[in-house]
Amino acid sequence: MKRRLPKVALLLLAAFVVSCAPGKRWYSAHPSYRESPKYKDPVILLGLHDAVVVTRDKWFAKHLEMPRDSVYLSIGSALEENFKKELRNRYASLSIWPDSVYSSLPEETQKLDERIYIKGRFPIQGKPLRDKEGKPAPYIILIHEFTFGLDLSRDNFFDYALINNESSEQRTSKNLTVILSYTLWDNLKQRPLYSSVAEIQRPIPHDVQISDIPEISKAAADTLISEIDKGVR
Repeated sequence: MKRRLPKVALLLLAAFVVSCAPGKRWYSAHPSYRESPKYKDPVILLGLHDAVVVTRDKWFAKHLEMPRDSVYLSIGSALEENFKKELRNRYASLSIWPDSVYSSLPEETQKLDERIYIKGRFPIQGKPLRDKEGKPAPYIILIHEFTFGLDLSRDNFFDYALINNESSEQRTSKNLTVILSYTLWDNLKQRPLYSSVAEIQRPIPHDVQISDIPEISKAAADTLISEIDKGVR
């Protein structure tokens, strides 16, 4: 007669299996990525404006007491402006290029992990982007997606095994969230140095306030900067 494992033992076994399972890798670094951009290095920011998406606009309209058709303009502008402001604190020579340049680039899919892929636009190989004076900046930060909302999970946006869960997420409001996918591009050698999907959560211990929007946008920029620095091989 077979002996059955006690329920506690089964739970412990299940926990052990989960803990041993390989984690997801939300970033990819080029083998030749040896040095991150310095304070005075010329850096181009590309694609941010069109990448910003605000979800749950009805909820924000109600809790911020503003017309629903004003939510995207107010919140989207605050997210964009504070993100750029924070990046300028790190990169003194940051240059903001129009989104028309980003939208003219070919779209590609980049693999970060077995189930994690990002879609975005990347410069054509062999053609560095040049400014009006004909000079190519050494670095480009490509913003592929910048999604703002409540209690979002990057798994449901970028894990292809779970991507259908995005529409069925619980309608909770515990955290403000930014899901950010981006690439640091070597504009001189035309290759991706570092790509990532970042998830930034900011708890809402009180009712949401308009001042919370700049704070999470700054946190998103700080996360990008930190990841780019840590990604050096």
